[in-house]
Amino acid sequence: MIDGIKIKNVRKQKGLSQVDLARDITTQGTISSLERNSTSPGSDILVKILNRLDLKLNDVVINDLETENDLVLTEADHFSMSYKYKDVIKALKKFQNTDDKDQQAHYQFLKVDAEMWITNNFDDAIFGFNQLLLLHEGLPDIFTILATCELGVAYSQKNDIGKANFYFEQTASLFKDFNTDNDLFWSLLIYDNLGMYYANNDKFEQCISSTTTGLNLAKKNGSVYFVGSFYYLLSEVAEQQNRHSEAIQYMIQAYSFTKFMENHLVEKKALAFLKKNNIDYLDF
Repeated sequence: MIDGIKIKNVRKQKGLSQVDLARDITTQGTISSLERNSTSPGSDILVKILNRLDLKLNDVVINDLETENDLVLTEADHFSMSYKYKDVIKALKKFQNTDDKDQQAHYQFLKVDAEMWITNNFDDAIFGFNQLLLLHEGLPDIFTILATCELGVAYSQKNDIGKANFYFEQTASLFKDFNTDNDLFWSLLIYDNLGMYYANNDKFEQCISSTTTGLNLAKKNGSVYFVGSFYYLLSEVAEQQNRHSEAIQYMIQAYSFTKFMENHLVEKKALAFLKKNNIDYLDF
């Protein structure tokens, strides 16, 4: 558990309002909820808040089972963000049994998702994601939306396009009014997956909308997660629509960001496009 009272006291000592503390990080409402101990924001946002206050996580953590599990899940989150799925499984071994359904959903999503990409066993992944949906039936939190999205991904990998389309459309519907402020990385992941779905189905305007929204959210929060992938999708759409010069500019940015983030799959595709078009990528 995060000590919201300490965060409030340090904020006031520094002469910051809740609006000041939230600026370019999150909303004033999130800061208010955090200080009342009624919510704990996602790990990316919490780290930025603590950095602005010159605090460390250990300064504001109240040790209990819930907090210890939160630390485990935060560590696993960061490994997942870097596509280090074996490290995700290793980190999750420290997770302790709990009755907290939010933590159960978070744990199960990370575990099933990591195992899916380690083993490529998409049938087991489909079973695991459906279990998660049953656990939180009727409660469209971020991890049930993610489970729905990853069902679309799993069925895509199995080339079962009809079922994949069903789950991606469900994801778009669930995500439409979702508050992305507290779950930046996972929200960007969803925008990226939806963008790929729309691109693969020649729904170009919807692809542009999803990827542009994702890019704007990343820029707003100073994040580079999925930025390379967003630019790659925008380049593909521009090429399909015969906007060749725009496609090249987008692909240059896609290559630069994916190289920086070590997203080798998209980096390789971007590089192939640039070579085909005789673009000197060594200048980037």
